[in-house]
Amino acid sequence: MNELRAICAQMRGNELVGPECASLTGGLPDADGVAVCQSLDGVARSAYVRTGLRCYAEAPTLAELVAQIETISLDADGFLLDFLRLDESCPLNKPEVVVAVANAINTYPDLHNPQHRFLIVAQAGRLWFGEILAECSYSYKKHDLKPYRTSSSLPSRLARALVNVVASNPVASNPVASNPVAGGPVRTILDPFCGSGSILLEAQDLGLTVCGMDINFKMTGMTRLNLAYFGYQGEILRGSALNCPFQADAIVTDLPYGRLLQDITAGDDLPAILQHLTGLAPLAVYLAAQDLSPILRAAGYADVQVYQVRKHERMSRFVHRARV
Repeated sequence: MNELRAICAQMRGNELVGPECASLTGGLPDADGVAVCQSLDGVARSAYVRTGLRCYAEAPTLAELVAQIETISLDADGFLLDFLRLDESCPLNKPEVVVAVANAINTYPDLHNPQHRFLIVAQAGRLWFGEILAECSYSYKKHDLKPYRTSSSLPSRLARALVNVVASNPVASNPVASNPVAGGPVRTILDPFCGSGSILLEAQDLGLTVCGMDINFKMTGMTRLNLAYFGYQGEILRGSALNCPFQADAIVTDLPYGRLLQDITAGDDLPAILQHLTGLAPLAVYLAAQDLSPILRAAGYADVQVYQVRKHERMSRFVHRARV
């Protein structure tokens, strides 16, 4: 066995974990958050994918797993070994598992400066053993320190995930995140309701070209200052999204909600805005407080997928990934 796998965060009520993993690795996680992958190159930039591994052995019992590992020729000099129990009913304890597997590896460990890090994972009815090759860098966390924000500013982690579901790891041959017109990876991101710039910060951190717009001059000012604070660049304009002039590979935006969305809807501006945006990018991610898929389809999007993200027990947000 020589299989790439990723382990995702288990987040109750967050349906965005799977699409992000699929976009970055080419694999969909199972009920335990484990995905068989095509690539691990996107793990470091993830919001919800925690670890990427190369799996070397899998068996229903510890004894059988140890027997498999003993037959493998591993480059494992100076290793560190850990145990992750994803199945809470697994009766094995960490010292028992780690000692048994460590004895099967024909090299010496190094607990202080390991050259190789291995993980034994317990899932229902199986144990598997792999080497950790990639881990989430949590680079989005630095944007929690942005100097300008509002009470409705997006959490950096969610903003990162929204960008990741369209701007994939190019190595993963997964159509989810390719530009559906050009067939290549997304390189430019437009946020026509940019607010204080949470989405644009994540896109810039990933090396994408960004442009943004907001009808509120205070918001465009906040976005410019937040981008500059982290040394990022982007073209930011003040104005209505209905007149947005930018072209991009993908739109990623947090639609106005509450009173602002009601005002837009009451004025029949939202359908017109969405129809205008279909001409600016062939792929889009819209975050909203309600399911807007009928409005998106009426605006010209042919393929709309909706994922629910629970904010708290009584409120969820809806992520719409839409293609023209």
